[in-house]
Amino acid sequence: MKITFDKRWMYTALTFCITVLVTLVVALYSYQMQLSYGKRLFESLAERQTEILKEFIDNDLDQIGTGAIFFYSTDRGHWHNFQTFADQVISSSQTLITLQWMERVEKADIPQFLAQVRREHPEFSLYTIPKDSPIVYGYIMPDDAPIFVARDIYPVNKINQKVLGFYDSRLRFQLAVDNMRFQHKVSVSDKVRLLQDGVAQDMTKDGMLVYHPVFDRESNQQLIGVVIGVIRTSKYFDGLMTRTAANMQLEVKVVDLGFDAEDDPVLFESKNWHHTDGYEIQTTIQLPNRQWLISFRLAEDITANDKVILVAITSGGFVIAVLLSYIVFLQVRAQSHLASLLKKRTEELQFLVDHDALTGLYNRRAFNGFIARAIAEGQQFALIGFDIDRFKLINDSYGHPGGDQMLCHVARTIEEHLQPGDLFVRLGGDEFCIISRLIDRQKLQAYLESIRSAMCRNKIQVGNHMVTCTLSIGAAIRQEEDAEQIMQIADAQLYFSKKAGRNIATIAQ
Repeated sequence: MKITFDKRWMYTALTFCITVLVTLVVALYSYQMQLSYGKRLFESLAERQTEILKEFIDNDLDQIGTGAIFFYSTDRGHWHNFQTFADQVISSSQTLITLQWMERVEKADIPQFLAQVRREHPEFSLYTIPKDSPIVYGYIMPDDAPIFVARDIYPVNKINQKVLGFYDSRLRFQLAVDNMRFQHKVSVSDKVRLLQDGVAQDMTKDGMLVYHPVFDRESNQQLIGVVIGVIRTSKYFDGLMTRTAANMQLEVKVVDLGFDAEDDPVLFESKNWHHTDGYEIQTTIQLPNRQWLISFRLAEDITANDKVILVAITSGGFVIAVLLSYIVFLQVRAQSHLASLLKKRTEELQFLVDHDALTGLYNRRAFNGFIARAIAEGQQFALIGFDIDRFKLINDSYGHPGGDQMLCHVARTIEEHLQPGDLFVRLGGDEFCIISRLIDRQKLQAYLESIRSAMCRNKIQVGNHMVTCTLSIGAAIRQEEDAEQIMQIADAQLYFSKKAGRNIATIAQ
């Protein structure tokens, strides 16, 4: 029996088989592309969210540090203004809920200390909560050790009032105190149960304490107290989950690798962490005295939408495969374009972060970074501070637009006279400064005079008036001073120039 084949069916079958084969290859390739791209996007997201979380924490540490500077730089007689100062610090952070002042008290001074405090808080009493024990009233420290007592707290409310009189008798606090005494650095606790939430042992540990030491101004060696910033860590991690959930379906776990965290190291664990086993990466955040390990885990290797696309490719044949290839091309091109736009926007945002919006000069944030690096590297430089004489009169006479026009005029004029390598900064208002490599006193004086005289010569038209301005300039040449000291010297010299009659440039001796 002779079997004949219809070429039409044969070619149809061959075309079908080839199409199916091509479809399977394209589907497999598309799956691998989606998997690789998803992992790259996931890794980028994890790194970016880790950096954002670190910036939030660093900002809170800096804000708490300003509280320590308050007690260090002001006389004891003005410490009662702490709450006014703390109000501005607390309002600038979404995670910092409390600032408290822990004053050092020797055992022999406790009666006098209590008598003094009870004039303001009649119900003030000393108490502590030893580890795994209920609350204990009175002094219980071994070897007559001094205590650090919660003397003041902000915000003032019924819950926070309960913290007044508390002192920490636990070993971890004593070790933190020893570390601060010898290292002169901030210390961060493991997760703690906040007194604001209650003292019961079954309360959730939802906080972190940041200890910032305050030393005496005379020797800078005697630890006179500690400013404690109370941070509700759940707000950190809720924000982290909100940001990541908007981009990908993933789970997050944060573990504290620092001292005394071994018994309960997990700071945060998302709801479905144990129910997923997808691709996982880990990042770390380095805090002053401890390290956090952040694990990100994908709930699924590819999204549900990608699965639908793969099914469509497999079942749709050659035409769908061709269309899908075209779609993938469009997607890749769109993603590349999006990445380019994102890079451009990131550069623009970085410029805005470090530059003043009005004048285009570096701002205070950039200035802090410049001066910190210069001092860390042991560089010598001149810090030149100046402001516009009688700037308020200009604002009053020509309005704020005229004042802004004058600020830009000052910025452009001085830029034309800067030495190569000098950093020009607008600190705020009409305050400017220059970080200069010019440290020869005579050359620096000539440099300052050239700036001062240039401003005197240059006029600007504001409305129908030709207006000029003068500068009061004060400079200081750094030898071994730290950032705060050199800024104080430059500020004092600027004040000297203004007091001497304005339109003067002077250098600190």
